[in-house]
Amino acid sequence: MPARVRTKRRSSHPAIRVSALRPSTYNLRPGEARTIVCPDCQTWQRIMGATTLTIRDHHATDLPGAELEAGQTDRRCPSARRVVLVDLTTDEIARWQRVQDRWISPDAMLAETRRAARQHYKLLPPQAPAVHQIAERRETVPAPTNAERAEQWRRRLPAVLVADTLRSIPLHDAVGPIRGVEVPTEKPSRAA
Repeated sequence: MPARVRTKRRSSHPAIRVSALRPSTYNLRPGEARTIVCPDCQTWQRIMGATTLTIRDHHATDLPGAELEAGQTDRRCPSARRVVLVDLTTDEIARWQRVQDRWISPDAMLAETRRAARQHYKLLPPQAPAVHQIAERRETVPAPTNAERAEQWRRRLPAVLVADTLRSIPLHDAVGPIRGVEVPTEKPSRAA
């Protein structure tokens, strides 16, 4: 349903004929808001009205980033309220809509206009070895036989006997782990 026009005043500029415009500068699809690129400020504006179609009333500050300086008054765009004459047939509008849909929708593009994206394969860096692979490998030594084990024990026996003998000698004037407490050397007797 077309929007309601609140004024009957029109722009003094001549009417815009849609047939003289490029099809990419207007949208007259049924079921969508009718829009047109304003010839003066080059912004998309709605086409208002039911019988007499006009460009929506807009100002210079409607542009993104446009701000008024101190003391400056807001200026209406010269093409605001300009009359738009739709002198196209519905067949021409529908034909252009099909062309636009074919180029806008990637699913509906023709096969000859599509091109596969080029693939660039990067070389992967070499994989670092695991931690257990970094350590030096030890030579595997076979387990000693019983005869070898007995020989090893026979060679260590004198050192073991010396350590046992030194451990059995009582320590005189020794200081225990707690300072000042003597280390007991006798077994405590059991009281019956």
